[in-house]
Amino acid sequence: MGSPLLFFLADSISAADFGRRNEANPETADFLSCKGILTIHKRRERIITFKRAVFFFTAMMFFFLTPFFSGLSCAAPGHSFDPNLAPPPPDYSSPKSWAVLPKAPLPFAVDVFFVHPTTYNSDENWNQSLEGETADRKVQGVMSGQAGVFSTSACLYAPYYRQANLAVLHTPENSPERKSLDTAYSDVEAAFDTYMATWNRGRPFILAGHSQGSQHLLRLMERRLGDPETAKRLVAAYIIGWSVTRDDLARHPHLKMAETPDQTGCIVSYNTQGPNPGYSIVREGAVAVNPLTMTITGEHAEAGLNLGALFCDGKGVREISHYTGGQTINGAFVIPTPSNVKDLDAIQIPDFYHPYDYAFFFRNLQKNAELRTKKYLDSHVGQ
Repeated sequence: MGSPLLFFLADSISAADFGRRNEANPETADFLSCKGILTIHKRRERIITFKRAVFFFTAMMFFFLTPFFSGLSCAAPGHSFDPNLAPPPPDYSSPKSWAVLPKAPLPFAVDVFFVHPTTYNSDENWNQSLEGETADRKVQGVMSGQAGVFSTSACLYAPYYRQANLAVLHTPENSPERKSLDTAYSDVEAAFDTYMATWNRGRPFILAGHSQGSQHLLRLMERRLGDPETAKRLVAAYIIGWSVTRDDLARHPHLKMAETPDQTGCIVSYNTQGPNPGYSIVREGAVAVNPLTMTITGEHAEAGLNLGALFCDGKGVREISHYTGGQTINGAFVIPTPSNVKDLDAIQIPDFYHPYDYAFFFRNLQKNAELRTKKYLDSHVGQ
């Protein structure tokens, strides 16, 4: 069985696969003009060649400039976690504490609050500093890769945060180093509170993340979405690459899993793996949503329902329709071995597809976000 270090390690690799660097100053970061380089508009025939050329060039910049971790080792700080040694918290009233803020005028009536996965692996500290976050090109790669799913439906608000070091996953559950996750979460909560107080102004919003980011968002939902005034603005939460369990749902009745494709105020959550994974991050009692059918019934979904997987690698930007089918089994979303598995550089453990939770189902997630957003707006006309 593979090392649990790969739980978040693979996120660093998948970020490199999709990289595109926005301006260093978050005030000028425009979420690719809130349209997304991954978006195919009605004028697709005239612009797709140009967009793919630009996307390939910028993605390759990240591919070559980003460390390509092997997954076999992990740097760890030489000291125990000490909150007094943690970097100072970001000031979320400052644009410099945000990876992306949208520009006015806002092109969508809905926002997305996105928390990126782990990209930090260092022997310096148990939490990444704001300076380190700002310089981390993998973080911006995630913004155009994973967060690009929402580029046709919502305006992106994505905070930097003192993410927990990858090495924390090599520590026992009761170790003091696990407190670094609390430090990271405190930033996510502070960023969300600033977003709500400063920019939300009653607007509907989506919550989305991956891996460590989704772990923090689930905790945020447990703590903040019990408030009816906040909950009524939630379009949906994409808690991808992390499990929501039956115990979570029982302890927090305001949390609801997605049971239909157009349901609002609900959670979409799944972890992608094969039938015999060398490692699994699925939590006991997990409730998984099928990303192809957006249901929790457990039926098998044929590959024909897959609207398109999206990859960027040495072969360029590739979109593969009908990429894979799958079904939810024991809280995991189980798929057959992908046809291009030898080209998937982030796969370090057999049948463990965590790095590609977004990529394998990119177009389905994109269309689903559009559908839920439309359903929410249509049902709240005049409110």
